[in-house]
Amino acid sequence: MTFLVLVIVQGIWWRDHGRPLSWVLLPATPFLAFLPSGLIVKSFRKRWTAWWAEQHGFTYHRAADWAVPEWNFPPFTIRRARRMRVRDAMQGSVGAYPASFFHLTWLNNNRINVSTHYRNVFVLELPTALPRLTMGPNFDTTVGTRVEFESADFNDKFAVYSANPAFAHAVFTPRTIDRLIDLGRRESAVLLTKFEITGNRLVGVTTLGNRPWEIAAVFDVMRVIADGIPRFVWSDSTAAATAPERNVA
Repeated sequence: MTFLVLVIVQGIWWRDHGRPLSWVLLPATPFLAFLPSGLIVKSFRKRWTAWWAEQHGFTYHRAADWAVPEWNFPPFTIRRARRMRVRDAMQGSVGAYPASFFHLTWLNNNRINVSTHYRNVFVLELPTALPRLTMGPNFDTTVGTRVEFESADFNDKFAVYSANPAFAHAVFTPRTIDRLIDLGRRESAVLLTKFEITGNRLVGVTTLGNRPWEIAAVFDVMRVIADGIPRFVWSDSTAAATAPERNVA
């Protein structure tokens, strides 16, 4: 809103006077608009998280002393990350799954300058470990190749990567795909979050997820994915995990 107002005011001034209101103000307009909104989000983020936790039966930890997970995917594998910390967190359940959320911060040392970064991390505990798979924005080349589905709308909105295409097709059933497309249309945070199956966890990582409705939307996607996994996938994964090793002479 602030950005639109500043653009309109400068546009009217330019039309009537043949020049911008100020050559300094013109390039600074985006910063004047979005910097205050960023500060507002930062000041309210913990209140929003605590409120959401209270409304959904989660336990909120304002100053969580959780260890940073040692997961083998970004941002947890960024080599230049320094002082990675869990700032605040909450625990509860989403559907039938134990769930947690934490705000992750770190300093990125680029030798020339040091910049601050953050991610909101969502976690669902799954019944058993599954093969690795990602859905959403992804720059990690270790996951596998992109998997295409029959739904062109789903392919346009969500990028799924896996080294096992058959597993990916088993996870994303037509019903799951339809529900994810619907959620993506209703909330942009869904499209800008990377979801990753790693072991027995489904993890969502995003720069959004600050506002209550964004938190709800991300957890909704994770519940839809977990609920949509067919029984044979769980049973096959359990059997593979418990099968004895065979010695080949």
